[in-house]
Amino acid sequence: MEKSPITIELGEKIDISAITILKDTLDKLPINVEIQRFDARHVTHMDSASCQLFYAYAQHLTIHNTTLVFLSPSDKFMAVVKALGFETDFNYASM
Repeated sequence: MEKSPITIELGEKIDISAITILKDTLDKLPINVEIQRFDARHVTHMDSASCQLFYAYAQHLTIHNTTLVFLSPSDKFMAVVKALGFETDFNYASM
């Protein structure tokens, strides 16, 4: 397994209008790394569909021994995650 983690910066708005692009981006990321980090500090809007996609993606990575970590998630990001009950399903770290 490759040791260098991947870091992706998430935009301000993550919702159904861009979910196809988000899924395509996730599909192109290599899974042969220990950690994929998503910088979520700038997220000001996220819908349930996007959060569910992140959950499914995190589960997919787990099968391949890769961990998804959200870096410094914004209050809005965390509000959606908590509302959907995914708070304990995701990993978080501060920048």
